[in-house]
Amino acid sequence: MRKATIVLGALLALLAPGSAEWVSIGPEGGPIYCGTVAMTSPPTIYVGSTNSSYPLLKSTDYGANWTTAGANLSSYPYQLVTHPNDPNTLYGIVSSVFYRTTNGGENWTTTSLGSNTYGNDIAINPSNPQVIYIPGYKYDGSAWRPMTFKTTDGGTTWNPIQIDTSATSTVYSAAIDPVDTAVVYVGAYINSQTYVYKTTDCGATWTPYALPTNLYYVYSLLVSPVDHNIVFAGTLYGVCRSTDAGLTWTQQSTNNYNYRIAVAPDNPNIMYSAAYSYVYRSTDAGLTWSVCSGMSGTAIRTVLVLPGEAGAVYAGSTGGMYKSTDYGVAWSPASHGIIIGRIAVVSVNPHEPATVHAEFIDNDIFKTTDNGMTWTPTNTPLSCGNVCSILFDPTDPQRIWMLEASG
Repeated sequence: MRKATIVLGALLALLAPGSAEWVSIGPEGGPIYCGTVAMTSPPTIYVGSTNSSYPLLKSTDYGANWTTAGANLSSYPYQLVTHPNDPNTLYGIVSSVFYRTTNGGENWTTTSLGSNTYGNDIAINPSNPQVIYIPGYKYDGSAWRPMTFKTTDGGTTWNPIQIDTSATSTVYSAAIDPVDTAVVYVGAYINSQTYVYKTTDCGATWTPYALPTNLYYVYSLLVSPVDHNIVFAGTLYGVCRSTDAGLTWTQQSTNNYNYRIAVAPDNPNIMYSAAYSYVYRSTDAGLTWSVCSGMSGTAIRTVLVLPGEAGAVYAGSTGGMYKSTDYGVAWSPASHGIIIGRIAVVSVNPHEPATVHAEFIDNDIFKTTDNGMTWTPTNTPLSCGNVCSILFDPTDPQRIWMLEASG
């Protein structure tokens, strides 16, 4: 057995005897955390990773191939958003640092939200992109306070706005009404109650509206592109819907961890929610939801749609990117060029030296029978977690021993 831990997340092979250069041979994929779409021609898809080098990756051919976009970030971005009018300008938020690039990720400038602050999402005013809101919280010396950070100059300076005097808060999400941009929503969990806070005066004052009890954090918010009085909130324990611009809410599903909600551009009845281990889909404008299958990995935190690509939807997990071309019915891997997975174990079969097994953390065990030219995922046996050792029986080629962290 041969075992290795490879920080950059790929099995590496020596190019030539005596060479100091290495080339990655896969498996393809890796942990994807967030993403955005820039309306270039064709559209450019950007995704951010939790890989230790925190690369920004992009595809300009509808997910067929991926390359690095440019400079890496200091940590993984909590959210990425594209400027509504300039496809080369992107924004990211990493803790208290606001990132901005004007050349498609080649390099970035940064500004701070302030000391002892955290931001979690980005909402850009579509009518005036200089106005940006970031929901989060700030420690004032005695407690964490729910905040919205606002800029009116594209992120050069920030004004912290405390939306409530309460403590013990988490504020994760924000959305702007595209029709009346003075209306902004932020999702919060404050003092054991889930709320959506709403402003009708560009953030000067805020009013809380309670969601059904025991839903906890509001990870995502979406204003319907069809009717701006319809608002969706993705919570820890389901998707909620408001038909009166956030005043009252009804729980529409019980799927967990609704990190991001998207609407099919060509059919607003079809919606998607990135919900941890699955993508959930609605075909009736968010009234009911059902699970989509066909993806591997865990922690699906982003789901993306491309205007002009009918039926297409993209999702990112710890295993990489996946794509559906039939509104989420069937999914296929779409990670060609993404080689950022974390490989904890590499084990060579002594009976078949061209056969190698590799443990791809938070994904699958991968197998190659041609010295790494091609890799095939093989489901982790039983209910095991990540495997930390693979051993082939030296006398029986059919027997393989595996050890996971839980035993």
